[in-house]
Amino acid sequence: MEKNISRRSFLKGTAIGAAGIAVASTGLKLQESKAEDAIAWDAEYDVVVLGYGGAGANAAVAAYENGAKVLLAEKAPEGAEGGNTAVSGQFVMATDDADGLYDYLTTLMGKFQNWDPDAVRAYCEGCVENYAWMTGPMGGDPAIISPTEHPSAGMEARNNDWKLADGEEGRLADPYKLGRKDYWYYNWAEFPEIPSSVHCLCLTATGTRFDRGYYNLCQNAVKARPIDVWFAAPGKKLITDAEGAVIGVIINKDGADLKVKANGGVVLACGGFEHNQEMIASFLQMPYVHQQGGLYNDGDGIKMALGAGADLWHMSNSAGFTWTHKRPHLDAVSLFGGPNSGSGIYVGLGGDRFMNESAATRHGRIYIGGRWISTPMPLPAYLVQDSDQLAAGKKLVSAFSDGYVDELKTGEVLMGETLEELAEAIRNSEGGKDAPDFSTERFVKAVNDYNKRYDAGEDADYGRPFSTMVPVKKGPFYATKIGPTYFNTQGGPRKNKYGQVINTEGLPIEGLFEAGEMGSIFCDMYNGSGNLGETMVFGRISGTNAAKRAKGEFKSEDKPVTTWVGEIYEPGTTRPASAIAAASANVTGTFKDGEYEGEGNGINGKIKVKVTIKDGKIENVEILEQAETEGLGGAALPKYAAQTVEKQNLEEIDVISGVTVTLDGYKEAVNDALSKAL
Repeated sequence: MEKNISRRSFLKGTAIGAAGIAVASTGLKLQESKAEDAIAWDAEYDVVVLGYGGAGANAAVAAYENGAKVLLAEKAPEGAEGGNTAVSGQFVMATDDADGLYDYLTTLMGKFQNWDPDAVRAYCEGCVENYAWMTGPMGGDPAIISPTEHPSAGMEARNNDWKLADGEEGRLADPYKLGRKDYWYYNWAEFPEIPSSVHCLCLTATGTRFDRGYYNLCQNAVKARPIDVWFAAPGKKLITDAEGAVIGVIINKDGADLKVKANGGVVLACGGFEHNQEMIASFLQMPYVHQQGGLYNDGDGIKMALGAGADLWHMSNSAGFTWTHKRPHLDAVSLFGGPNSGSGIYVGLGGDRFMNESAATRHGRIYIGGRWISTPMPLPAYLVQDSDQLAAGKKLVSAFSDGYVDELKTGEVLMGETLEELAEAIRNSEGGKDAPDFSTERFVKAVNDYNKRYDAGEDADYGRPFSTMVPVKKGPFYATKIGPTYFNTQGGPRKNKYGQVINTEGLPIEGLFEAGEMGSIFCDMYNGSGNLGETMVFGRISGTNAAKRAKGEFKSEDKPVTTWVGEIYEPGTTRPASAIAAASANVTGTFKDGEYEGEGNGINGKIKVKVTIKDGKIENVEILEQAETEGLGGAALPKYAAQTVEKQNLEEIDVISGVTVTLDGYKEAVNDALSKAL
């Protein structure tokens, strides 16, 4: 990558920045309060970004590209930065159709928590722009930005060898091109039963996974610009003026609390609260969780936002839960991986087996009672194996010593020559603190019942696929404690489509923005790559708007943001199904002269048209009513109407990227009108 990158015109001359970027307000000037004048500032910047993960890096680059002097302050010491972005799978959500992705993601939102349709739409429109941003200002190589074969986290049931339960290698369909000339998109939907999931795509920076490729791209983009970076410099408190606007932040650097002025605003990109057990207990209904990932996400950014009057959302949502084994000497590992469930069975505190150990999960969600819900987790639980599995090399954790020699000495693995002895070892482990009521009788019965199911060739209790089952019959027997883990939290301050943090009255806090998983748009079910998509989309949006605000070119909306409670997702259903069916049934025949009106379902509501037939041909199509997105579906409809008259059919209409749901609704409306002309 070239060191000197200057593409500040990029955001002005392309579609980048259109999603969620406020229109410039000519002549708007920031008013400095008396309190601001009285503060002895230690440093001054246009934009201050807190957090050097993917979100912070994108925000810093976007702010710089818009002419800002930028400080990027990171809590971790140099070399430990990156947050969850650095240890994730490196997949970034993208799309070929903003309307289609919007339909898919809002179907996943669920009805349990509020979400802002404008913010979600800004995200979807931003995902359309992610490739251009990744290969533009971020400096990615179009020739190698491509996906690899990578199933989602725990997406399929696995057997002992970590292959799919049907014996195929762990992969999804091959990548496929979607009309682009120089790169590949990858369809990576975790809920493919939803038709609009075909628009959920993702990108990688290197064509491989788990290699820090995307984060390295982010770091290189920052290093290529004169952006000041402070390491081991946590934000402590936001500084506000008399009206509540954020005008700066206190940052601890080299042991001193420095007051840093932020003319355009502060962007919080601090991640979630994965390493704050108190917040986990308060919001996630878990007494403890073994977090996998960055060590420095402890909710401090959320607390700073609360101090400035922020409202919160999605605090009980996380990408998980699933199982892990917590090694005493390891604080963080990759965001992926866990106990090899195919090598034994799980038992809970009372000694009973409680689930299908190889249940297919979607980022920690399993399908129970018609819903994808977080995996049920007695705390702790134990994975139980026999000596045959150990002799076959089916270790719980690949890093364990052969035969569990070291782990048996430390007590990390428990052993009993018989099931009764193993139950006693579990009951007495760690002074009996974990499972004092562990029942020998129930445990022996649970193992014997499971073995009977294995012998019968069917798990009648929990439906575990037989291909993943192994007997637990030959002593000695082994047990290892497993507990809950998750990939990341989703909660934090509410935000609007401009990336601004919202207060408890639904209004933006002036000068305060956020990006990334902190205050994520995801409030229920989650699709892999979505959070890294947020690092790029809302990093870009928030960094841009903070920079524009420093120049007096950004004006907040003065009306409260709206939220909407979604409907419960039902497998196999989707909002545009009727429109798709009507659009595919192209009406043909001999049409009577006259004017005919018809209706269809667009992405935002009804599309009404009037079709004029003269001499048996379509003379004109007039759009009578529509509520499609301005600049996207709204701009496409007149073009679709003109093509209909030119081509005299609906089948040959050229699809405009990003608005296929609008096209379906338009076709439905025209077909409705034409059916009346027969």
